Amino acid sequence: MKKLGEVVRWWLSRVEVDKTRSDSYRRSMRSLMLKHVLPHAGKLPLRKLDRWRLEEKLLYPMHQVLAPRSVQKALQALSQAFRMAEAQGRIDSNPLAGTTFRDFYRGKLRPKPASLSRADLPDLVEHLVAVFQADPVKGFLPLMMLAHGTRISETLQARWSHVSLSERVWVIPAANTKSKREHVLPLTPQVLALLQQYRRALPDLRLRSPWVFAVRGGERMAETSAHSLMRHVSARDWTSHDLRKLMRSSLADIGVDFMVGELLINHTLGVTAETYLTRDAMERRREALERWHNRLDELGFAEAHGAKVAVPAFLPNGATVEQAGDCADSCVSTRRG
Repeated sequence: MKKLGEVVRWWLSRVEVDKTRSDSYRRSMRSLMLKHVLPHAGKLPLRKLDRWRLEEKLLYPMHQVLAPRSVQKALQALSQAFRMAEAQGRIDSNPLAGTTFRDFYRGKLRPKPASLSRADLPDLVEHLVAVFQADPVKGFLPLMMLAHGTRISETLQARWSHVSLSERVWVIPAANTKSKREHVLPLTPQVLALLQQYRRALPDLRLRSPWVFAVRGGERMAETSAHSLMRHVSARDWTSHDLRKLMRSSLADIGVDFMVGELLINHTLGVTAETYLTRDAMERRREALERWHNRLDELGFAEAHGAKVAVPAFLPNGATVEQAGDCADSCVSTRRG
């Protein structure tokens, strides 16, 4: 390999067949490389590649059209490509060894601001419930993501076999999570009832599919289709990740402990904190989700699922949720009706 473009194209060919990478990662890397890196610096000889030329030929032009974090991702991908090429003996040496984004950018890398705030929650719940009532198949995905704060890629890989009615849990296998560790979410009476409403609305072919979020033909909904659905439901005002952020930021308002909130969205807490929470982690997750779903009920969520839960969201510590109505264990049937 003699030119930067050769290294990039070789690396992309490996990334695109790497099943440990998410679909969104592969798409974003392909877009960055093909639309920005290769046009600007693809023909740059490796023997001439240094920090000055990297900044002049690539990073400076990219800063004119992309956010700093996108430029940072491109540089990180380049660094990874060169490390891999050097490790396999495809290039003699790594011209980017020791190079970091801070060598070229000193500003603050601020996270993308959320499009939804806690002040938007009442109107959002009303809107999502209306979408679900009009078309449960369309409205189920955003409601489930708001209810649990899951990532869209993890949510779409849900199978009916991952939902345990006897244990009242939804298990997301380690292979499906960003953290690569199993994530177990308790199912509240509200969600069990919502699942029942959703199953009743599914066409027969989709009902027989092993996938919770199936499309015509019974295959799993693709991530691109899910994002398109979100854009349609939101009128492009917010994304699936905004639902996750809103759920997490709202937990503090209803008295959920910080560490429990982090566990609910499957953030890594560190060995010490997770050891401390191990004994009663599931009980605390269940209580937190019960509080959150009761809060959503106060804003109209109950109109979508139809379950009767007689406890407000703002529970004093140690309070117990008392369910009124049908038994939660039998809310979801594996047969139609």
